[in-house]
Amino acid sequence: MKWTEEAKKAFEAVPPFVRPMAKKGVEAYARSMGRKIITPELLKDAKKNLMGRYGMESTDSTVNKEEPDRKASVPATQYPNRFFAREGVDPLKYAFDRKIAVHAGAGGQALPAEEALPTWQALCIKPDSSPRRTVYIHVPFCQSRCLFCGFFTHTLRQGDSARYTDALLKEIEQTSGLPAVTGHPIHAVYLGGGTPTALDAGDLKRLIEAVCRLFPLANDCEITVEGRVSDFEQDKMQACVAGGANRFSLGVQSFNTKVRQDVGRISDRAEVLKMLTTLTDLDNGAAIIDLIYGLPGQTMAVWEDDLRTLFEETKLDGADLYQLNVFKGSLLTRAVNQGKLPPPADIPTQAEMFLKGREMMTAACFRRLSMSHWGRTPRERNRYNTFIRYGATCIPLGCGAGGRLHGHYFFQEGNLKTYYRRVNAGEKPVATAILLPAHSPLFRNLVGQMENGRVNLTTLGEKHGFDLEAVFSPLLKQWEQAGLIRRPGGGWIELTVAGEFWNVNLAQALIDHFQHYHQEDAQPGSMAL
Repeated sequence: MKWTEEAKKAFEAVPPFVRPMAKKGVEAYARSMGRKIITPELLKDAKKNLMGRYGMESTDSTVNKEEPDRKASVPATQYPNRFFAREGVDPLKYAFDRKIAVHAGAGGQALPAEEALPTWQALCIKPDSSPRRTVYIHVPFCQSRCLFCGFFTHTLRQGDSARYTDALLKEIEQTSGLPAVTGHPIHAVYLGGGTPTALDAGDLKRLIEAVCRLFPLANDCEITVEGRVSDFEQDKMQACVAGGANRFSLGVQSFNTKVRQDVGRISDRAEVLKMLTTLTDLDNGAAIIDLIYGLPGQTMAVWEDDLRTLFEETKLDGADLYQLNVFKGSLLTRAVNQGKLPPPADIPTQAEMFLKGREMMTAACFRRLSMSHWGRTPRERNRYNTFIRYGATCIPLGCGAGGRLHGHYFFQEGNLKTYYRRVNAGEKPVATAILLPAHSPLFRNLVGQMENGRVNLTTLGEKHGFDLEAVFSPLLKQWEQAGLIRRPGGGWIELTVAGEFWNVNLAQALIDHFQHYHQEDAQPGSMAL
């Protein structure tokens, strides 16, 4: 489909790591409207249609519809505006129509593309002593594409592993000596993707060794390698351990063979359990898995069996329980619309699955690390994810990586050829810079505490210079009445179980409410630096 030059320029504001999925969504929207050319006006309309009020929709209305009887049972209560929840209904299932974002955030102001690199160059020479400092390394390759995933970009081909690792090592050498990197310890490193374990064993080892040798890692630095069951053989596990990795995060999603393979996973149940046993028998780092609830064909009985399998047939150190996000334009949406797969669970069913997961994890003595993350042993700390929610410094490395430094988000080139060219030229391959709102530190603290289930608005307000109880008073009163929060006094708000499920909606509403009623304080500016 043809794009005008003006539309191409406007599209550059989209972070590189989501551009492939966003482009497909825009073009699908254009076709649905009978349009053959993408213009800035059409791009703006598509953004509204695809992204919703707060960010990309977490569910697709064509896939995630409520059953008619459930929909009819929800009273047509009118609430004053988008910040408020429904009242007089089961808040766990019906407080809101849908999740309004995958992660709560305040956005920011995208700088012109030509300013991205100069902005990085100006900021990376400033020392950084943030109490939470991280490194993110992106590996944009996968063995195959899963239907539910919005992050797939490249299939690994012959020679890709060595070439990409060589480029990463050059970028690490170019970045690791910068004042913004060297002045204070790094507390967590995350190799994500894509699938880092798609790389060859030798390349994994030399990559992790370079990280440990060149970055100022704290003695207790968490070094995570994200992986996939089907390509994480024992030689790769041993290579990662020898290189210095001490945490492994595997995308299992479900132990049920049919559910897994219907959405593009390769290994069957027996192969998954065998691989996890091999990993935990190494006994040389925290091993955790991701499980997803709401997948097509995943009934409540299947979900309960997934959890029982975790408890009874593995020795894992922890697990993440994630709600399925269905993106418009995704392969999963297409498969469901074409009748190739049954629809995923609707929102009320997902809410029931969230509750069941919470109950079973608690009964199995897993400890809650956030709304989604659970630890079974002291080894599992989940530091990188926790730090990022609080707005940690994050040094980005790799094609399509994202990071944060001195009040700016940075996103790197998502095109492999361009990434290689820029790194080989000795240039940091940043493609997009976004200036964060002046009160981004407040918003990140708010999001981080909400993920822990309770916030002290008095203490947080004093830290940032606002009477937050007064600012948020209308929302807090209504949410308490709707059954989403408790207010025990002393400035505290605590999420109910329903509030935990709708945590992202509540956090996003607090941020949007603050920005709406304090617009002079919501503009990007130097206070975030």
